[in-house]
Amino acid sequence: MADGRLNTSLDDLIEAQGYGGKAPRGRGGGGAGQRVQPYGGRDGGGGRGGGDRQQNQNQRISETLDDTATPHNAIKVGGGQDAKDIAHRICEACRVGDPPALLTIGGQSINQAVKAIAIARYDLSKENLQLSFQPAFRHTDRTKPLIAFYVSKERARPQAHGDDVVLTVASGSKIVPVAGAIAGKIREQLKISLLAIGVDAVTNAVLAIGNARLFLEQDNYDIRVEPEFEKVEKHGQIMTSMKFSLIAEAL
Repeated sequence: MADGRLNTSLDDLIEAQGYGGKAPRGRGGGGAGQRVQPYGGRDGGGGRGGGDRQQNQNQRISETLDDTATPHNAIKVGGGQDAKDIAHRICEACRVGDPPALLTIGGQSINQAVKAIAIARYDLSKENLQLSFQPAFRHTDRTKPLIAFYVSKERARPQAHGDDVVLTVASGSKIVPVAGAIAGKIREQLKISLLAIGVDAVTNAVLAIGNARLFLEQDNYDIRVEPEFEKVEKHGQIMTSMKFSLIAEAL
């Protein structure tokens, strides 16, 4: 853990930074009718063959994604599906070609998708492959839990140690102010990660990251997410949280 690491509640941070429930908005985040898809015109799975992430940056993040469209190689994730089974399908797809897109509806579905990507990421790391994802909205209301997860793969690279800021997302955290806090820290060029425990907290984290991507469009930044499980102590008990390591990239 880095010496400068801050471990605090996002809601406390938002209040301290004076967002007042309103996050800064960029071009991509100005209208309720705008939805996101990842940059680069990714063909469904979001990656090129051979394990490299696609780098074409001609598309804007605020381009719409039709909520009736089914991306190539997509997996529809139900809230009752086994995360390990989904992870197995992700791994198999990555081994032979492009990673799949995961289509979700509802908090349980989002939670299972995140867990599946985290499991697949761990399994594929043994094969020198590294997974990340970008959340894309599939509804005009960017607080609704209808998300497409665009998964990318690349060859494993050296990992930076420690985070500048570690923020906790709770089940009651407000999505838009959380997104503003994320965007603000990335503008400060800080390495940030989120911790979430439980379905509602994980869902809030994913929706906040999706909104933060829009807020950062005007700054020519985008976000990728590397999920993993992490043990934390809460109320004297050891619990499993989901850690979202956010990778900010200049466009």
